[in-house]
Amino acid sequence: MQQYLDMLSTILEEGHDTGDRTGVGTRSLPGYSYQIKMQMDDDGTVHGYPLLTTKKVFLRGTFEELMWKLRGETNIRSLVKKDVNIWTEWPFKAWLEETNQARNFEWYVDDKKSDYSNEWKKLINEFKHLIIEDHEFAEEWGNLGPTYGHHMRNFGQKLLKDIPQEYSGAISAIYPYLDPNDTIIPGIDQIAAVIDSIRNKPEDRRIIMSLWNPYDNKNTLLPPCPCFYQFFANQSGYLHMNVYQRSCDSFLGVPFNDSQDALLLILLAKITGRKPGTFTHMFGDVHIYNNHFNQVKLQLTREPRPLPSIRINRETNNLLDFQFEDLELTDYNPYGAIKAPVAV
Repeated sequence: MQQYLDMLSTILEEGHDTGDRTGVGTRSLPGYSYQIKMQMDDDGTVHGYPLLTTKKVFLRGTFEELMWKLRGETNIRSLVKKDVNIWTEWPFKAWLEETNQARNFEWYVDDKKSDYSNEWKKLINEFKHLIIEDHEFAEEWGNLGPTYGHHMRNFGQKLLKDIPQEYSGAISAIYPYLDPNDTIIPGIDQIAAVIDSIRNKPEDRRIIMSLWNPYDNKNTLLPPCPCFYQFFANQSGYLHMNVYQRSCDSFLGVPFNDSQDALLLILLAKITGRKPGTFTHMFGDVHIYNNHFNQVKLQLTREPRPLPSIRINRETNNLLDFQFEDLELTDYNPYGAIKAPVAV
């Protein structure tokens, strides 16, 4: 996908070097954007699906994480059971720090943080095993907090345990039968609202899904990166989408975000009887981590190949009915994968 490679080149050539939350450091630009225009045949085959060809992208992981979000889940256990470890590093890091293990070993093999150490890799495998096999451990250490899935299906929801003590105590005194996990403020199902508007109010310019909640951000391991979605259904028979992504790991994250959000657009179009059209991806802090420079430069030596096509082989009105086996990907001919450590 040439526009993605152009973005990488622009960051390398015009970006500024800066520190960041992870301690790795980045080269960054304050904003970028491009459009991905897909076309669907009458038989339902979508051409121009943005699955990168200059390195292999994990389509099953793309799909499973998307469905995990759409179900409203925030615990990584169901993903780890399917060997999808997109989120595992964040709760793993929290577990290491809160159990005083983080300083017992070197995390990286060198000062450039070019890869994680063998001890780190051994411990994260033990962590994944515990997440899968020990329900209580997964409940305590596998939850990311109120992030993507929570905001999609329960935006603004507050449980009794989420209310500050000065207020929750008074509520409990009036309603002593309430459990800490009881809902005090019901949330908004934004996915259901988006689908309803596409179907019944297609000219509405307020078909918006926001995943940014400042109140909840302090209680999550990582606030959403793609955080603002707007859908356009006012062109007869088509569905378009804009996404604003506040923070953009250009080498590891953005290829995944492109393929996943394009898939969201395709699935929403499918259940509302439309064709997916233009996906406009707008980036905020778009950056390359310092320990990804070599990988990016390797990727820039590869000539992009034609994008694949994808077809959804299930007829349903329910977004949650889709299974990975329903996806038929054709003409995907990528170069090999390029590995790099994720910055947490």
